Amino acid sequence: MKKSALAISIALMSAFSVNAQAKVLKLAHAMPLDHPVHKSLQWFADQVTDRTDHRVRVYPNLTLGKEEATLQMLQNGTLAFTKVGGGLTASFSDQYKILSLPYLYDDEADSKRVLRGPIGQEILQSSEKDGFIGLAYLSSGSRGFYSNTKIETPDDLKGLKIRVQNSPIDIDTMKYLGASPVPISSGEVYSALQQGVVDGAENNIPTYYSTRHYEVAKYYSLDHHSMIPDILAVSTEIWNSLSEEDRKVISEIAVETLDVQDKYWDEYVEEAKTQITKAGGEIVNADVHSFQKLVQPVYQKFAQDNPQLSDLLTRLQAY
Repeated sequence: MKKSALAISIALMSAFSVNAQAKVLKLAHAMPLDHPVHKSLQWFADQVTDRTDHRVRVYPNLTLGKEEATLQMLQNGTLAFTKVGGGLTASFSDQYKILSLPYLYDDEADSKRVLRGPIGQEILQSSEKDGFIGLAYLSSGSRGFYSNTKIETPDDLKGLKIRVQNSPIDIDTMKYLGASPVPISSGEVYSALQQGVVDGAENNIPTYYSTRHYEVAKYYSLDHHSMIPDILAVSTEIWNSLSEEDRKVISEIAVETLDVQDKYWDEYVEEAKTQITKAGGEIVNADVHSFQKLVQPVYQKFAQDNPQLSDLLTRLQAY
């Protein structure tokens, strides 16, 4: 009886010791708690905690810094996971540049088909040498223009100062569509719209809603000019320190997270549309084909500036 009790006691102590030694892996991102990206990443974290010997702690809402800072933390091995915009990764690793090209896909379903296939995976793995590895593409929908005037064709863009991300592709796209691109940090867009520093901006509907930009730019255009995904990324250094089994399980969970995120995202888009309309905003249909016809020079310039990516782009477009 005493031996049995002693054995149970030792087993419990051993289990506690193993649990206490479970490594805490940090995951940081910029989204608020009610955003579909946060909900999806929390699900990912919970699954990794349940199905491996590691615990994942999520730091939302810029707690550990802006996206550029968290990606740098992945590179130096002080952070395990982060979510970053695909446009930002382009400044850290070459192949991601392709993701910012305008009208790269037929529609959102086509973007998921391509990115979740072998070519998309090739891009995710390409950054291993740069200090981070992409685990999955999280959908961030399509981007549209918004302003206090309706933008239904490229003619409506002419002469408008449009806020863009500080990306060569984004800047070139705006120029060829007839707008005047104005690179401004995301946190300054509301005041820039309010004060007339810019006439409009562009983003996806959830961001247009969550930032309350509909208060200072009434009309949102469904022109779908780009579909740049978010990237769930892991530190190369930390990834290589994990067991082969843990890497396998985490990779599986990352893929499973896509369906979870799709559900949360679609629900949020519909709620955003409803609330925008209630607040006096208006969702405007656009002549997508008229925009598409004008962006071919963006591809020509991209090919000239990035000859090393021509084969990848050709394969992606043909897939």
